[in-house]
Amino acid sequence: MSKNYDLAVAWRIYPGVSKTPIIFPDNKFQLVKTCLQSFRLSADGLRVRYFFILDGCPPSYNELIHSIFPITDTTIIETPSIGNWATFKKQIEILLEQENADAVYFAEDDYLYRPGEFKKMLEMLRSGTDVDFLSCYVHMDTFTHPIHQHPKEQRMVNGQHWKTDSSTCLTFLTTKQTLLATKDVLLTYSNGNNDCAVWLVLTKTFILNPVAYIRFFFTNKESFNILKMAVKYSLRYFFSGKRYKLWIPYPAIGTHLEKDLVSPDVDWLGLSKKINDADAFTAEA
Repeated sequence: MSKNYDLAVAWRIYPGVSKTPIIFPDNKFQLVKTCLQSFRLSADGLRVRYFFILDGCPPSYNELIHSIFPITDTTIIETPSIGNWATFKKQIEILLEQENADAVYFAEDDYLYRPGEFKKMLEMLRSGTDVDFLSCYVHMDTFTHPIHQHPKEQRMVNGQHWKTDSSTCLTFLTTKQTLLATKDVLLTYSNGNNDCAVWLVLTKTFILNPVAYIRFFFTNKESFNILKMAVKYSLRYFFSGKRYKLWIPYPAIGTHLEKDLVSPDVDWLGLSKKINDADAFTAEA
């Protein structure tokens, strides 16, 4: 099959509300609807092949997806509430098996995206051989958490500012080639590893520095425990593979919606309101 799409996306959707989102905290269906609509607007102009993993979702979610995305570009996979670890593993399988696009995106169901901005992620992905992974999200931990306090590279591509970082969440962009090379490390998450620990192994941040283990043991037990998870689940990968680079956009192109952890410098509540007011919303807003 020819690669006739710019991007392949595998989306994990679960009907339960996780933690406390800043929008629709008691209505997961409306939250998912808003997030899906925001992605469609963000990816405007891109040819996108969609794969949706509906994990224990009622039929209304199928109807929602078909009301937003073209049926010819969309595949729905229904799973019987198999959970977070198993659906992440399925994302890896789907994105490696598909032959529609070289660029692949792991999506979670509680992210909101800025309109017309997703193309900047693809531009960055194609900008250099040292661009391995990209997140749409600026996590607030980036500014304060010890795991994120390390030297960072910076780059400007087509007006978008990027910085390297040690870790992010499990919504990210990469290529099939990089995914194939790193799938064994990523799959440790499905075996119980911590998502931050997965990224530390891929970016080779702190894991090979014995001083960091000692410092975190005495100063920040959360960071120390993350390193312990990395050792427990992926020690055999510490000395293999290259040091992959993860890039973060400033300002964010999208955000996780958990209260107190949304990306700064963007009016996400205002954006959500515009998306849910079709008459008032335009892609230029």
